[in-house]
Amino acid sequence: FISALAKEDRGAQYFCPDNWIGFQDKCYYFSEEEKDWNSSRYDCLSQNASLVMIVTTKEKHFLKRFKCTSDHWIWRDMTEDLTGQWVDENIHNKGTNMKGNEICFYLNEDGVATARCYTERKWICRKKVH
Repeated sequence: FISALAKEDRGAQYFCPDNWIGFQDKCYYFSEEEKDWNSSRYDCLSQNASLVMIVTTKEKHFLKRFKCTSDHWIWRDMTEDLTGQWVDENIHNKGTNMKGNEICFYLNEDGVATARCYTERKWICRKKVH
């Protein structure tokens, strides 16, 4: 099952850094350690990437397959109607820091959920293939 996915996107693998996984025209990094949402976001930025914003259902299925059983911080899931949430792409580009009791998104076995940003989880970074 996973080997078929790897074959489908084998070309992307060659353009992704070590420890990153290629899917379509993007590279994904699944952390092994846990940090709060802000620290996770800064780790991605330090690698010229960003916390993943899930744009398609296909991308969400890929991420759920590779994340295993751990919960992972993400930026946002655009495939679900999450009205009333604070997140928006423009905030990401302005470098907003989340403090205290804000709610952040993470990917778990069932899909996307929310939690306090200060809790520690693994995270997923994404960047374009170069």
